[in-house]
Amino acid sequence: MKFVYDQPGIYAIHIAGRVDKSWSDRLGGLSVTYQENEGQDNDVVSILCGRLPDQAALFGVLNALYNSRYPLLLVSYLKQG
Repeated sequence: MKFVYDQPGIYAIHIAGRVDKSWSDRLGGLSVTYQENEGQDNDVVSILCGRLPDQAALFGVLNALYNSRYPLLLVSYLKQG
């Protein structure tokens, strides 16, 4: 797979905790879904998924999550978008 970082891409970002779905606009329009982890004190993982225009936009989303103190678990580049 050829990685192109200055063009749109589809990303999946996994965050510990519950990110409110109303944050979608603040997070570049990414969709927000939840994964319940049974047996682990009902920990919730928020999964943000969607198209971002470039890596600068990805950095903006990650920075917003960091400033809101959400622990980052995983960032995946899924495909060119």
